[in-house]
Amino acid sequence: MRLVMHNSGRGKTLLRHLLFWVLFLVLWSTHDLNYHRDFLENLQINVFVFIPYALLVYFNLYGLTPNFLLKKKIVSYLGLLTMSIILTTWFSSKYLYFYFTEVNFYLPTANFFTTFEGKIAIVTEIILSLGLSMTLFLTDEWYQKERRLREVEQKRLEMELNLLKNQINPHFLFNSLNSIYVTLSDSLKGGKDMLLQFSDLLSYQLYETGKKQVSLKKEFDNLLNYINIERVRHKDLVTVTYEFPKNYWDMTIAPMLLLPIIENAFKHGQSSKGYKISIKSKVTQNGAFTFYVENSINETTKKSTLLKKGIGLENVGRRLQLIYPNKHRFSFGKHNSKFVVQLEIQLNENKMPNR
Repeated sequence: MRLVMHNSGRGKTLLRHLLFWVLFLVLWSTHDLNYHRDFLENLQINVFVFIPYALLVYFNLYGLTPNFLLKKKIVSYLGLLTMSIILTTWFSSKYLYFYFTEVNFYLPTANFFTTFEGKIAIVTEIILSLGLSMTLFLTDEWYQKERRLREVEQKRLEMELNLLKNQINPHFLFNSLNSIYVTLSDSLKGGKDMLLQFSDLLSYQLYETGKKQVSLKKEFDNLLNYINIERVRHKDLVTVTYEFPKNYWDMTIAPMLLLPIIENAFKHGQSSKGYKISIKSKVTQNGAFTFYVENSINETTKKSTLLKKGIGLENVGRRLQLIYPNKHRFSFGKHNSKFVVQLEIQLNENKMPNR
């Protein structure tokens, strides 16, 4: 039971209310078979009997509850509800006496409702009606609140993911454009090739990152464009080796998830004496994806700076938590004079097994 009925859901809401009262009357009429053996007559009588109860139920749901209970005015709510129950009990006693003396007078029950026991029976029925209706209402309130919270959380996560995956390193853009300019001066063909790769890289970031999933082939093609640009920029100082899977292109992955790891390797490995980067990746038939990157360490880099999480790896870890909960392992750090990043993702619906 909802306090606000929008046009699109008005019909469903009315249907739920009608179903509630039908079931309530059927159950109560079945209960009354202990006193009167005619079910249909019990049903007819209870339709009239529960009219005051129904009025109180809706007064509580649409009057007292939104104006007092939901605003946490508990004392006022309980006081007004108690007064309403007393007035409804008094009115129902008179109403039922009239009904069984003037309308359904062939049943000798009219005097019962004027007695103390009769009023207790009325109060019991009123409290039962209120209890059942409030149980359904509060259950629906809880469900709707949870649904709204899930929607808000989903929107928040989507916004956070969009911010994380759309971050483009401005230093990379500046350095790449500068390298393209220098390369064009030395070799027109080389500069054009680098410009084309740079264009593909930007195109991927502009158009593919809006998708939740992309094929592994697109993700690896984007990595290759980045690697080739960085090779040109750093010339003979960097040696990059990589092994990418040849098959399983039907597998999909979140876009721009791997690039920050490669970017981190170039960033931390830079050295005027030259440095190496090794990239290995594979996919198994059951959808287990592994991505391993290691780079030589620039000895002039401070250990605290080296081990500190850069924004790239921070973003990767956060995105993995949001997109692949319980389906990934991610670690990085110094190992045997190398900086190593290891990533495992279960790309299908299975969870990662515990080690």
